[in-house]
Amino acid sequence: MVTDPLFYRLFETSPETFFLLLGMSADLAREMAARYDYQAIEFKETSHRVDGVFLPKEPGLPLYFLEVQFYPLPSVFADLLVKVYTYLKNHDPGQSFCAVVLFASRSLEPADQAPYRPLLETGLIRRFYLDEMTELANAPLGLSILYLIRQTESLAPEMARNLIVRAKSEIGDEGSRADLIELIETVIIYKLSRLSREEIQIMLQVHDIRDTRVYQEAIEEGKALGLKEGIALAIAKLAAKKMQAEEIASTLEVDIQLVHQVLKGRTSG
Repeated sequence: MVTDPLFYRLFETSPETFFLLLGMSADLAREMAARYDYQAIEFKETSHRVDGVFLPKEPGLPLYFLEVQFYPLPSVFADLLVKVYTYLKNHDPGQSFCAVVLFASRSLEPADQAPYRPLLETGLIRRFYLDEMTELANAPLGLSILYLIRQTESLAPEMARNLIVRAKSEIGDEGSRADLIELIETVIIYKLSRLSREEIQIMLQVHDIRDTRVYQEAIEEGKALGLKEGIALAIAKLAAKKMQAEEIASTLEVDIQLVHQVLKGRTSG
């Protein structure tokens, strides 16, 4: 999965998620997010870009540097510190900081940590592991999207549908709501790359199916089979993507016998 754009958009749209990751309460996380500007900064001296920097809006607060690591990289701590110290050199050498690495799993963490041990022990470098995060009941939406990123392909669509329902009911600002829904949709697109965006939108019920081209094309076919309009073609399209009948039934939330009926009808036809 291509992760950098996902995490950048997540923390840009929902910056309190970063502070929730650090273990703060929901109220404190929102308060802290309001005191920072989140940016992705390119360091021309090193030809590197940090995944995110939380810049304090007031004196006395530390800088937070964020790196997301989803593949083995022995130099991850060194690379991050190069960016940290380059920023301090160019802006404020006396600025306090905290460098955060979010690993997809503990197995990706470098084994040789001797040069960085003092910084790890003092908390100037903090490590988190996405697959070990405890899934909190009633977690804030941004944190729930982090859980979605680590979810399996088979369970991710249902979880994404629930998150979209939450976004529509919990987020009052239309722009923020649209951004979060698009982000949830993008996570599923990365996970189920064999499906088109329109097929993903139908699966997640992002829009009324009547607004989609797939629906318009499927009206007659759905009527002929006596099914809910549009379902027949959706089943056929997912089958064409090599999805198993059980997975199709789960994804579209229809009876498995209905899936077999459609597929049998198309084969015999």
